[in-house]
Amino acid sequence: MKEEYVNAFLAPAKLVWEKELNTPLNLVKAEAVSHQYTTEDITAIIGVSGSLRGNVLYGFANGSAFSVAGAMIGEPVTELDDMSLSALGEIANIITGNAATHLAAAGYECNISPPVIIEPAGSRLTTTGGPQIMVSFNSDLGELKIRISLSEARGD
Repeated sequence: MKEEYVNAFLAPAKLVWEKELNTPLNLVKAEAVSHQYTTEDITAIIGVSGSLRGNVLYGFANGSAFSVAGAMIGEPVTELDDMSLSALGEIANIITGNAATHLAAAGYECNISPPVIIEPAGSRLTTTGGPQIMVSFNSDLGELKIRISLSEARGD
């Protein structure tokens, strides 16, 4: 996977997190990981099509999920109901949309799908397309893990 695909998510993640949640998001590390994945407590998956194809997975531990959903909704969250899960999907959607804009500026026109939320933790997913890059962040609201699995679309 090309570095520019991953880099397209770094600045948007930090900017969107700060704007929407009013707290800084700090990069911890980025590493290549297997295409087989066991989900976090809450995982939002967004599909990518167009010049690039694949998936972007956003993982939240329960504590982070409650904090992020509460910040998005504007009130404390005591359970992860439909509204809370929608808020988590929306933060993933906004970050991916901004990344798609960066990728388009680099010549990779992309479309993104609506987020799909997977819960609870421990669901095993296998993505096609080879290894993924997992970028880990932390903030006062908790951790965010973004798994990026993108490759150039082949002509059909």
